[in-house]
Amino acid sequence: MNLLPSFVRPPRWERGVRHPAGARPSPAPPLCSNVAWRLTLQILRSTCLLWFLSGPSNAQAPVDPINVQSADRCRQILNDSLVDFYLPHCIDNQAGGYFEVLDDAGDFAASDKFLTLQARHVWFFSALARANIRQPDSLQAAQHGYEFLLQHFLDADRGGYIAKTNRQGQPVDDRKHVYPNAFVIYALVEYHRASGNPQPLEQAMQLFAELDEHCYDRKFGGYNELFNRDWTLATDASQPTYIGALNTKTYNSHLHLLEAFAQLFRETRNPLVGQRLHELIHINTLTVKHPEWPCNIDGWHPDWTIIDSPRNLRASYGHDVECIWLVLDAAQALELPTRPLLGWARRTGDYSLTYGYDQQHGGFFYTGPLGQPSDDRKKVWWTQTEAMVAMLTLHQLTGDPVYRQRFDETLDFVEQHHLAEQGGWWANLNPDGSLGTD
Repeated sequence: MNLLPSFVRPPRWERGVRHPAGARPSPAPPLCSNVAWRLTLQILRSTCLLWFLSGPSNAQAPVDPINVQSADRCRQILNDSLVDFYLPHCIDNQAGGYFEVLDDAGDFAASDKFLTLQARHVWFFSALARANIRQPDSLQAAQHGYEFLLQHFLDADRGGYIAKTNRQGQPVDDRKHVYPNAFVIYALVEYHRASGNPQPLEQAMQLFAELDEHCYDRKFGGYNELFNRDWTLATDASQPTYIGALNTKTYNSHLHLLEAFAQLFRETRNPLVGQRLHELIHINTLTVKHPEWPCNIDGWHPDWTIIDSPRNLRASYGHDVECIWLVLDAAQALELPTRPLLGWARRTGDYSLTYGYDQQHGGFFYTGPLGQPSDDRKKVWWTQTEAMVAMLTLHQLTGDPVYRQRFDETLDFVEQHHLAEQGGWWANLNPDGSLGTD
């Protein structure tokens, strides 16, 4: 059985993210991250946090010019490296939906379409529209992807959304995984907010109900993850498992279920959504935490016993700092005080700073062994963006200047090294910021 967690699998060609010249893309694996979605979320959130920090509630008090400058830098990065790069170039006007890969020349190219990527793009364009960025084009782009999801990924007979289609929208993999379906909920809620159309929110609630009926584990808690089209558990070991190993539960999937349910609860105040969100806070702060070290572990058996393998017993610094701000945001959605979570948040963040932060160049490494410095020292784009939001969040809550310093240093590293001159971001870099080939 493959017990290798998703975040320590061999390096992969990131969809929608530039790679160094000379690096050759192998066949792209499922569910690779989409840079536009994640970076937009982090940059918009960082900008909001910086503006919050820059101006006290007293309108007569002076604003902090350093925070204003950093917010402007974040917004410039968003516009130059993401909005201009993706809109309209990633829109597949012939077949519908969005392009997901770049060819060797750096241009968007045709490929199969994965549910995770398509849903994330819907969120991306909806978020731009809500921020009044490139309207009305951004809202039209969101509608374009929303319609493709309903026409080609939605299983109208059994519920849920299938994993993969070809470019034209014909099923390639009709199984269903909770991870990409969580992003469908996330996208539908955001598109509802951007468009004012009530139907996407109703569809998000319908999907939540289907996941609760078919995937929620009423014996052990949490969610079983991978299913056939008829909602029977997937058992074919010859097929790709997407996130985690077959018949396991993962930190990664439960973290993004929490992320999606927090937004769904904000819009609906549905009691069952709130109940599941409470449980996901417990899972992400207690259940998946390593018993000795203040970091979370990705792979777990269905009864929440840990998968005891060297490749699983590792820290993913990006996921852990991401978990900090997503859990705190979920608590705020539930109108819970965040103070009881602050000790957990600081211990988790400080662990990643101790073992996964690059004191010499700035930025965070990728993964590492428990209680030891990182031995997987590449700089991955999404790890840096999650870290920036987490460091700002911790600084906002604690006033500790160390967290603000680490944000500034990571932002400097991103500006100097991750941004590609042609647009987009370099996916993986060496510790010093030079281009790697992974």
